[in-house]
Amino acid sequence: MAALTQLPAPTGPRTCRHPVRRTPRSATAAPAEALHTEIDNPLDLLAGHQLLAEPAAAPPDRPGAAAADCGCGHPVCPGDGHPAHAVRVFLVERHPVAAAGLRSVLSTVPGLTVAGSAADPLRAVPAVRRVHPDVVLLGRGGGLGEDLAAVAALRGPDGAPDARVLLLRRAESTAEASRILLAGASGCFPLDLPEERIIAAVQLAAAGGSVFLPAPPAARTHPAPPPGHAVEPPPQQVGLTAREREVLAKLALGLSNAEIGRELALAEATVKKHLTQAMRKTGHSDRLRAALYAHRHGLAG
Repeated sequence: MAALTQLPAPTGPRTCRHPVRRTPRSATAAPAEALHTEIDNPLDLLAGHQLLAEPAAAPPDRPGAAAADCGCGHPVCPGDGHPAHAVRVFLVERHPVAAAGLRSVLSTVPGLTVAGSAADPLRAVPAVRRVHPDVVLLGRGGGLGEDLAAVAALRGPDGAPDARVLLLRRAESTAEASRILLAGASGCFPLDLPEERIIAAVQLAAAGGSVFLPAPPAARTHPAPPPGHAVEPPPQQVGLTAREREVLAKLALGLSNAEIGRELALAEATVKKHLTQAMRKTGHSDRLRAALYAHRHGLAG
């Protein structure tokens, strides 16, 4: 999860941080690599994102958003194959002062535009359907459950299914972060962050990444499973080897097989073998569920 929560500190003028800004390829090589690393991440699929190798269709009223000549397939990748377009942000915030502050911060950034706002999440659904925003910032409601229900409505068929939604609240634990991702959101951050971090979070979400600022602490206690769900066996009961536990722990941090291999000094094929065995023993058929299993049982620290 640490890999998902660290955004680079700003080092120059605000306009230099935006991933859509067109610069020569030599200047964008490092940001592009970081962007690809952030998106090509097993936990991102929980938020409804596809890997960069699977292009998404562009909305009909946003010409130029489709990828061309680039292997990643994402509309705001800084690769030369993508025409730049402004990232459209929609604000759903009950408090007028907070909404005005967000609008003031975001509207000064080249490549970002505040396309609309609403005070009530339910009334925002038809508005986001008309506007087709790239990112929706959802202000805090009565509780996390209420906010996640609003995420489902905003990204439902009557809203904007392709929009990235960021909750304007903290994730109190990795368990809450998992709930947020499973609900279809792209992460969360509180409004007391510096404006540079808010801008960077919006830009990263628009690029397909998941953002949790500040990094949520690991859950030390495990919530009761939902009614009707079997209790899953803990790691000590499924016969995981020490190496399999290490691989699962790195997977839970959002690392790819190649990155895990570098961390543990293993060949990528060896990492894949250990991960396959760990997934078989824990009863999980894909990387996403295996990563969540590792989080639930504290393997990620």
